[in-house]
Amino acid sequence: MNTREEAILYWIIIVLVLIVLFGRKNGILDSLLDVIKYVKQLILNPISIVILFMNLLYLTLIYFWTVRNDLDISIWYIKDYLIVLFFSIYPLAETLKKLNFNQLYREKKAELFGLAAIPLFINSSYTFSVGVEMLLTMMLFFLSVIIAVANSTEETKNVERFFNFFLMVIPLFMIGGAFFQFIQHVKDILTLDFWISFGLEALVWIINIPVIYLAKQMILIEKKIIFSNYKNQIDTYIRYYIKLLIRRVKFWKYRNLKHKLSKYITESKELSAVGGNRIYIKINKSELPNEIIIAIISDAILGRNKLTNLVNQREKYPNVVELVDKNNNLYVLWQDDFIETRFRDNRIDDMETIELLSGIKVRIR
Repeated sequence: MNTREEAILYWIIIVLVLIVLFGRKNGILDSLLDVIKYVKQLILNPISIVILFMNLLYLTLIYFWTVRNDLDISIWYIKDYLIVLFFSIYPLAETLKKLNFNQLYREKKAELFGLAAIPLFINSSYTFSVGVEMLLTMMLFFLSVIIAVANSTEETKNVERFFNFFLMVIPLFMIGGAFFQFIQHVKDILTLDFWISFGLEALVWIINIPVIYLAKQMILIEKKIIFSNYKNQIDTYIRYYIKLLIRRVKFWKYRNLKHKLSKYITESKELSAVGGNRIYIKINKSELPNEIIIAIISDAILGRNKLTNLVNQREKYPNVVELVDKNNNLYVLWQDDFIETRFRDNRIDDMETIELLSGIKVRIR
C-alpha cells in the first residue's frame, strides 16, 4: 500500500468516526447506514455474485500458479486487483446494455497500453509521505467543493476561475514530485514488482472481458426475471437463457430465407410494454405464408431486428411482438411466456387462431 492510498484510508476512517460521533443529530449517520444497505443489496444481486465469483476464481488460479512456480509476489497485489475491479470495471454496470465492445477495446487499448499510461502509473506509484499526501488530498477535496459551489451562480464565476488555477497546480506538483522520485529509484524497472504493478490493471481488464460479456447478457434479461414468477437468483437466469437458446435453435432455419422479407414491412417501431418492450410491425399484405411470418417475428423475438432495422432502446428481447396487416388489423401476436400471466397481452385471446413455432399465434381469416 503506497502512502497516497494510506492517506485516503486515514481520511475515510476519520470521516467515519466523525459521522458516528456527530452525525446522528443531523441524519448523516442514517444516510450512511442507507448507503451500506444499498451496497449490501448490490453485492447480493445475482449479477454481482457472478462477477465476484468469477474474480475469486481468477485470484485462486493466480495464487496457485504463483505458488507452483515459486514466485515471491506480495499479497498486497490483491488490494490493487480489487481496486481495479470495484472502481474501474464495476462502474460499467450502468452502461452494459449499450456497451460497444469494439469501442471499449479501443478506449482501453489507448488507456492501458498508450504512452499516457506511463506517467499515470508513475504518478500513482511514487508518492510523498503520508502527511503530505493527507494534506494534498484534503486540499484537492476542498478546492473541488469550493469550485462546485462557485460554479452554481454567475456572480461567483471569478472565484471559480481563481481556485481552478490551484486545482491545476496541485496535480502538476504531484506529478513533478512523482517523476523526481522515479528518477531517484529508476533501478526499479529491473524488478519484477515494478512490471507486475505496471501491468496489473491491464491483466485485470483482459481476464474480465468474458465476465463483462456474461454480465451484459444477464442485464439484458434482468427485467424478464423481475416480471416473472421466478425469484431473482442465478438459476433463474440460467433457466431463461436455456429458453433463449432453444428459440434460437428452432428459428435457425428461418434466418436466411431466399425471399427478400423486408419488402413486406411498411412500418416498424418499438413501444413500451410491462416489464420490457413491444415490437410493432405493419405489413403491406392481408396475409403471408407461415414461413415468412415465422422469419419476420423470430427476427424481432431474438433481438436481431435485421428486417425491421430497429435499435431497441428499452430492452433487447421484447415481451410482445405484434404484426398487423395492411388494414391495421391484428394478424400475428407473440408474447414471452416467461413473464407473469397478469402482464400478458390478451387482445388475441378471443380470436380464432392457429399456433406456429414457439408460441407465435396467427389469426385465422
